[in-house]
Amino acid sequence: MTTTVRRDASRAPPPDVPPVWLAGMRYAQVPGDLETDGQVGGILAAYDASNRQVWRLKVYENARRPEREGDVQDVWFRSLRAEGGKLLIENERGERFEVDPAEGRVCERPAPAPESRSDIDPVSGQPRIRRPGA
Repeated sequence: MTTTVRRDASRAPPPDVPPVWLAGMRYAQVPGDLETDGQVGGILAAYDASNRQVWRLKVYENARRPEREGDVQDVWFRSLRAEGGKLLIENERGERFEVDPAEGRVCERPAPAPESRSDIDPVSGQPRIRRPGA
């Protein structure tokens, strides 16, 4: 069973992140399946020239809390790019990941992105609640 992304949910839609081609393979974010992947966002798939899925990888953990609405907890890729033979991914939280496509695994993570100065939360699309002095 594959989870579809609802456009009428209470969060902003996931960012539109185009696939990346590297050494004849296509790499793309795909919706995860709660039953098999344990989460919806954060899944990368590799496809060969015949569009056959070669592997799929959970890039980061994003467990859902049952007391909260599911779709607002999903964290999607914000960007996906190839650099130096690796795939660089940034998610909606600003966390950065490096994937070795030859091995289909996450390498050590580069430094986290700087804290967003936006007053809008990128995951929920709602205004951030800021604590005084924070």
